[in-house]
Amino acid sequence: MEWLQSIDPSLLPYLAAGCALLCVVIVVVGFVMQAVGGFFDVLFGFAEVIIDILEGGPMAWCGCALLLFGCIACAVIVILFLTAPNNCAVYPTRFCDWFGFLP
Repeated sequence: MEWLQSIDPSLLPYLAAGCALLCVVIVVVGFVMQAVGGFFDVLFGFAEVIIDILEGGPMAWCGCALLLFGCIACAVIVILFLTAPNNCAVYPTRFCDWFGFLP
């Protein structure tokens, strides 16, 4: 404990300020780490839900139904764009004007 007697009294305010700053930094880092951890929990939670749905999740058919719905939606969009020029020539609408199908 002799080393405490050898501390210069003029350095005590700097030592106290350094300890206080260290406490503040530790508290701020603790809050920041919790916020970043919460953000990653939410992000990976959404990813986990999506992966569970695609894998089949709690219901084994859910992933297959989602894949089937996606394939049907893609087929409808392809059919729409293949038949749109002919239909727009007969019945011009605002939809035809938006996508440039008007002659």
